[in-house]
Amino acid sequence: MPTLLPRVCAVFLFLQCSATLAASLQISPVTIQLTAAENGKVINLSNGGDEPIHAQVRAFVWDQADEQDKLTPTREIVASPPIAEVAAGGQQVIRVIRASMEPLQQERAYRLLIDELPPEGATAGANVQFRFRYSVPLFISPAGEAGKPKLQWSIVERNGKPFLLVSNSGAIHAQLSAVSLKNGGADIPISAGLLGYVLPGRVRAWALPAAASALRGKPADVAATVNGSAVTERLGESGGP
Repeated sequence: MPTLLPRVCAVFLFLQCSATLAASLQISPVTIQLTAAENGKVINLSNGGDEPIHAQVRAFVWDQADEQDKLTPTREIVASPPIAEVAAGGQQVIRVIRASMEPLQQERAYRLLIDELPPEGATAGANVQFRFRYSVPLFISPAGEAGKPKLQWSIVERNGKPFLLVSNSGAIHAQLSAVSLKNGGADIPISAGLLGYVLPGRVRAWALPAAASALRGKPADVAATVNGSAVTERLGESGGP
């Protein structure tokens, strides 16, 4: 069954702990890009703690529906080994391999969920138990020229609240960060860091501050960093659902 996530970031972690503890598990890289000719890459897991830890790696097809992210378990990407022990102060290499080298007509997106598992013998109700989860984007480029994202930005209103609607009719994903709305001297910040992704042929929506409602139907721009490059584009109109 697909797993619905309201927002998936380039890398995120969940902390389930009553105390403030540092993550023992660290990963590199935090994003994986495979060309059409590459069959895999490696992820390096490192343990900065003084006890051995266990990590689990699972692969999901990453799609977007109803303007949100959706993850579905897949065997198209294989992690070897899928569960690994990382010694205290040590490292472990995980190979991430494509199960098929069939040519793609469009960029394919996946997420690798990497969990730091609870220690052996731990009980779910123990106050000090915790688990970190990293979500690593993995993209496979189609054969030939990859192209660029092609975005349309608009403000829509739903249940009396403004939303930023972003559609991508381009050939590859768009990573959005440092997003703000501009109208004359007014500057409405939306996200100082990562806002999220829009996959090719998909639409995403994000809630906006109430002040953004005043920009509907008025000349306004959106400034953002898209795939690492700063852009400024005109807001368009959209009726929205």
